[in-house]
Amino acid sequence: MASPLDIMNKKTNNYNEYIIPKKIDLAINLIQSFISNNNPLGLKFAILLSASRKQIEYDNNGKVVFDIELLCKLLNIDRKYLNSNLSKMKETKYTYVLKDGTVGETIPFHTHEYSPNNKTLSIYVSSRAKELFTELAESKNDGNYQFTQAISNNLLKLDLKNVHKHTLKMQMLLEMIRNFTHSKRKEISLEELNGYFGTNYKRWIDLDRKILQKVKNDIDSNSSFSFIYEGKTELQGTGRPKVTKVIIDVIDNENLFTLNSGA
Repeated sequence: MASPLDIMNKKTNNYNEYIIPKKIDLAINLIQSFISNNNPLGLKFAILLSASRKQIEYDNNGKVVFDIELLCKLLNIDRKYLNSNLSKMKETKYTYVLKDGTVGETIPFHTHEYSPNNKTLSIYVSSRAKELFTELAESKNDGNYQFTQAISNNLLKLDLKNVHKHTLKMQMLLEMIRNFTHSKRKEISLEELNGYFGTNYKRWIDLDRKILQKVKNDIDSNSSFSFIYEGKTELQGTGRPKVTKVIIDVIDNENLFTLNSGA
């Protein structure tokens, strides 16, 4: 399955078009692992552990303790959703590559425990995942990638029970376009877009109606930035022109500003 990184790394005649920092593959591969495994709760935990920087404390066994009420607020979930998805959260495997080229695999979250009074939740994180989360949380000025405030906020506040199954993927793609292209615009073939979403829609009208329109509604209601898009037609043979590509422009979400102001 294609990832945002695959789409952004397409060759271009303008070598200055993309400015993808070195550490981006760590974050993209991590996020893609949880999305591909249909594990949004695990993804939210991964973002929380990476974005919270020094507020997260691990013990010697890799255990992190959360106040459940606060945790649910941070992840925008309720206790029922948390309880129903904790087992699923521990199923995702993450493949990583070390600086020397060594490839390995880890399950970031492998055990959880509730306190006797049911007010706290302990999550045990693998040592390799802990290193990864710590590295992604580091603030450096060397041009390397770190989780941005936008991706932390926008993905964490999505209500997983009420958004389309492809909204997380679209949010991630928009983050890539917004931060790592000069124009905040990306032209993507329908084949590439189908590969990214794991679909096989032959007609533009189906891709538009079943995915793009639905995820745009979700993003307009939740994200600090949104997007506009249009199909690009090409003449094929002697028939009528067909949409073969989509042009995506990332924009500020004025709709969200209106909602937040109470207008």
